[in-house]
Amino acid sequence: MLPSSSGISSSVESAGNGRLASVGQRLSGLLGCEEVNRDPRLKAVCAALLFYFHMTFAFWWRHAGSLSTRGNEAFDFVPSPLFQNLRWLVFMDGFQTESYLYLLGMLALLGMFSLFLLRTSLLALCVLAFLFLNKVFFYLCDLRLFANYHHFHLLFTLVVLISAEKMRSFRAVLALSYVMSAIVKMTPSWLSGEYFNSVPGKLPLLPQAGWVVTTASVALIVLELFGPLCWFTRIKWLRRLSFGAFILFHVYSGFIVGYWYMSLMLPLAVVAFMGFNEPLQAGYRFSRRHLPTLAVFAVALFGSFYHLLIPGDARLTAEGKYFGLFMFDANREVRFEADIQKGTNFWTIQVTRSWRNPGEPAGVDPGMRIHCDYYQNGWLSSSFAVTQPIRDGNEVLFNPQYFLGASIRTIGDPYLYHHYARELVRRHHPDRVAIRLDQRLDGHPEVVRLVDIDDFAELDPAYDPFRHNEWINLPGPESPPQYRWP
Repeated sequence: MLPSSSGISSSVESAGNGRLASVGQRLSGLLGCEEVNRDPRLKAVCAALLFYFHMTFAFWWRHAGSLSTRGNEAFDFVPSPLFQNLRWLVFMDGFQTESYLYLLGMLALLGMFSLFLLRTSLLALCVLAFLFLNKVFFYLCDLRLFANYHHFHLLFTLVVLISAEKMRSFRAVLALSYVMSAIVKMTPSWLSGEYFNSVPGKLPLLPQAGWVVTTASVALIVLELFGPLCWFTRIKWLRRLSFGAFILFHVYSGFIVGYWYMSLMLPLAVVAFMGFNEPLQAGYRFSRRHLPTLAVFAVALFGSFYHLLIPGDARLTAEGKYFGLFMFDANREVRFEADIQKGTNFWTIQVTRSWRNPGEPAGVDPGMRIHCDYYQNGWLSSSFAVTQPIRDGNEVLFNPQYFLGASIRTIGDPYLYHHYARELVRRHHPDRVAIRLDQRLDGHPEVVRLVDIDDFAELDPAYDPFRHNEWINLPGPESPPQYRWP
């Protein structure tokens, strides 16, 4: 007797549901959903990470032009030095990119709410993994997005996703992040208090005496370097003292670096310290499941030291700096000049970014200034402040947004200017392009000429993110010791 059609349909549906349930179980086991389901603190950690994804994509949504084909057309993109040819993967136009970033931001909220509305965290962790991959992609598409808080966020998310013991691993990566932050502060800007002593207002809410600022700068390094070691001790009051010190630091940091860093670290630190009643290593037993997490820790820690293996001061050259959890560690003045010649036309473009020195009047603008002198047949034709793209026919020679989009962390990076010159030569084929880059750190009177290339196309310099690039000049023995660190 042949089975009925309804029986066949029920069997197929049952088999499909079984396969779907099997896939869900495998995903749940792979992502460690059970641990998250049991621990409200882990749900809070995941919620904080998801909300930060929402903040990120909401902010990038307003700057989607450079992350779309519009950035290619307008000469307004700077791919990461690690993947300099990644740009061909950017295929969405401006509207599509804006829509996609908006949807990613909404997806982050959906994942966050699902943690508290559903009985399982599977959906939230799948969303977390998907958003992680998307953020990495967009992050590598443009160097100007690079910031230490995004480095932190991506590292924390990766560890939460791959770890077998998520709460212990998260506390461990939080401790590691503080140590890594201390490592990159081992410069005269922090050890001698030069950075904050050279800017107006010094440190908010503290006496303006130089020794106070220097003491506070060194104290922060000591806290970040040795504070996490207290988490391994059985002395409860010492652990709690370090917890309180870190919480106060994150609250205070909001007055200095703004809300991005504080809104990530403060809630995560509060959650991590909840129920931290035993040393971090208590009850730990090594398992092969811990190897991926330990490998991430090792790579991250090595990345923090990597810039020390490259000749020169990473504050000036930025070489190797982006492998670690870098900080904006230098009050810098940047001056860039480009000479562009095509036939009888000649442009000299100057980009200047400066800080207002303490002795200057309060009305002086410490922002960026861009100026162009345009010559025809050897005669000055016009001299003007650049507020719109400079074109030669239909070709964009210079887009001020390319530089205005660079943050304090990337504006001094020689790669930013190398990529501009390389793209200009590739796109426009001028007769000659010359570039010069000067910098001053921490209010010092000395100026360092980092880049001085008379004919970029003839020299054709390449950029290697893993070693020193010879076309980047290092300060000589006549420069002050602060410029020859380490």
